[in-house]
Amino acid sequence: MTPDVVCCYADQEVEEAARVMQEKQIRRLLVVDRDKRLVGIVSLGDLALQTGDQQLAGEIVERVSEPNAPKPS
Repeated sequence: MTPDVVCCYADQEVEEAARVMQEKQIRRLLVVDRDKRLVGIVSLGDLALQTGDQQLAGEIVERVSEPNAPKPS
């Protein structure tokens, strides 16, 4: 199991979900309601379809695919 689960709220904007996915370098994001119950999962493909912005999806895929910088010891 993933130790640090990343999620967004169902009522957040699509752009916010895209930003979180980019920051955390993930391709899928759990969607929860305000009671923190799982209501869905959003993927990069979902974002492309929802926004109709293929460029946005392409940019997110590029950034998610970049290797993480090593963390200082």
